[in-house]
Amino acid sequence: MTTNNNNIKLRKKWILFTVAGILLVFSLTRNSAFHYEFQTGKEWMSDDIVTPFDFPIYKTSEELSADRNKILTTYKPYFQYDAIVEQQQISAFSAFFENIADNESHQYEKNILLNLLNDVYQRCVLRKDNMPQEFDNRQQLVISVVKNNISQDYPLSEVLTIDDAYNYIYSEFLKKSNNSMRRQIFSKINIRNYIQTNIAYDEAITNKVKEQLLESISPTKGIVAAGTRLIAKGETINSKNIQILESFKKEYVNNEGFLGNFWLLLFGQALLVAICLFQLYLLLIWYNPEIFKRAQNIVFILLLLVAAVFGSMQIIKSGMNIYLVPITIVPIYISTFFRSRTAIFVYITIIMLVSIYAPNSFEFAFVSLATGIISVSQFRTWYRRGRLFISIGLIFLFYTLSYITVCLIKDGLFEKINVKTILAFGANVVFVLFAYQLIYVFEKIFGFLSNSTLMELSDTNRTLLRQLAEKAPGTFQHSMQVANIAEEVVRQFDGETLLVRVGALYHDIGKIMNPEYFIENQQTSGYSLHSKMKPEESSKIIIKHVENGVTLAKKYNLPADVIDFIRTHHAKSKTRYFLSKYKEQNPEATDFSAFSYPGPNPWSKELAVLMMADSIEAASRTLQSYTEETINNLVEDIVNNQISEGCMNDANLTFKELSLAKEILKSKLKNIYHARIEYPKT
Repeated sequence: MTTNNNNIKLRKKWILFTVAGILLVFSLTRNSAFHYEFQTGKEWMSDDIVTPFDFPIYKTSEELSADRNKILTTYKPYFQYDAIVEQQQISAFSAFFENIADNESHQYEKNILLNLLNDVYQRCVLRKDNMPQEFDNRQQLVISVVKNNISQDYPLSEVLTIDDAYNYIYSEFLKKSNNSMRRQIFSKINIRNYIQTNIAYDEAITNKVKEQLLESISPTKGIVAAGTRLIAKGETINSKNIQILESFKKEYVNNEGFLGNFWLLLFGQALLVAICLFQLYLLLIWYNPEIFKRAQNIVFILLLLVAAVFGSMQIIKSGMNIYLVPITIVPIYISTFFRSRTAIFVYITIIMLVSIYAPNSFEFAFVSLATGIISVSQFRTWYRRGRLFISIGLIFLFYTLSYITVCLIKDGLFEKINVKTILAFGANVVFVLFAYQLIYVFEKIFGFLSNSTLMELSDTNRTLLRQLAEKAPGTFQHSMQVANIAEEVVRQFDGETLLVRVGALYHDIGKIMNPEYFIENQQTSGYSLHSKMKPEESSKIIIKHVENGVTLAKKYNLPADVIDFIRTHHAKSKTRYFLSKYKEQNPEATDFSAFSYPGPNPWSKELAVLMMADSIEAASRTLQSYTEETINNLVEDIVNNQISEGCMNDANLTFKELSLAKEILKSKLKNIYHARIEYPKT
């Protein structure tokens, strides 16, 4: 039955990995990856490249910027022509002139003035303050005037202001005949009253035409024909052929440039994903097998993996800067709930999948890996709020330093450092800062346990620990000592010190139910309630504290990881004192199941360390004398008995780690009881 259950669990794990693999394959771009790396001034180390297809030469960003600047400095402002102004003013002038005319001979002068007015309006009248400031510094500016939906260009120098129009009419009118009669007529009519602006700046049309001109900029500047050799092996890459190579790369990764079999490409991507996931699976099995004990652990890890790769692929496809994707949040999330080593495994898998398709793959892999490792090391103590912004700053610093390092190695020039990329790093860490707040959400959805929650649980003023201190003070003191001892041992293993401390504080909470049956809580020295009970009854009460502890833990909503310490702190060991007493009373008995704890055995180093620390600290209180020899013997006997009973079978502790644990346990007990070394007599 156990074998069948294990097979079912194994199949579920592989189903999860398979689903993640399918999602990853469909997240990857369907375009071919370009596997050549090149930099200006370097030697081309690969074989000759001959293009199998025609492709355009794409302009550099500097060339595109120059084209754009040219348009922005030469585009014309548009004005709307108002014909009604001319009609109204000429009509008003005609009516006014009729009233002041003394005789019919003045009609000749009237016609001259009307023609001059008409000429002024045809040349267009403009107020200079109606011209946008962006055109102020233009030399030989040409404007476009829209008349009846047809635009006509006018040099700005020929367009009149009201003063210009007045001076023009005055000079032309008197030029025909500079006599006193015309001067007299001109002084009466006040021609300035009939000169108005008849064109107005049209911002909407101007901007529309400007945008059309900008959109019409061609991104290319020529064609390279199929069969052309782009570069030869050993040739030095210069600014000319690097532009051609960049253009070739851009076309190559598009469907137009891919000449292979689509299904083979898809198969290759599936194989890539399978290899990466299989490697991740093996690393987790070898170095962090406890992850596989809960399906939600695998779901969480694979979900982050798929999301990171999918987001990166979308950014790559869009042509945006790949560093905008905050993939460093993935190892931060994982290291919050699991070991840092697990976070690095997953992060390396992400980099392996993304870097094949990322532009400048070496740069991306180096920069991302260097920064990811820093992020994991910095966020291991993320519950310390003061370190949050320091950690974010360090991530940005390492992003920038590693990027500058690669740039200097490539070109040896500070000028080649792209400021936009550094700005992308800034945006990246801002995204990390906001995404970081989702840790609480993940903790609740997946039932995880973060360091922040552990800090809250370690507060001895919490209800359950306060009850333990009040109802079972001896047990509470025992738990505090076990917490200190176990924490020190786990620290040497680079394990989860905060987790084992909290587990130690709560491991004996079941004794709240009947504290008087446990020797550390008995008030009267030398008296025990067990003295009038049968050994099997006493054993049942003692063993019951594990079940009671689990019940209390669930009632007070303690996390599953903490409950594991309650379940496993006695593993499947036996109540030795009562078993020995029972054997004395029943020498022919063969069934001793009533004296065995239900287990299970601890499956992690933290659980195993707590089991050792609990037994050793409790037993140390029974020593008659505290010497180096008695403490050494105590530790050795208890740990060896636990090993012989099979309690350590699933704990994944090596002999070296067991030896280290015993030495630390001995040292802690000596410090507690101030054992002195007995020097030989001289």
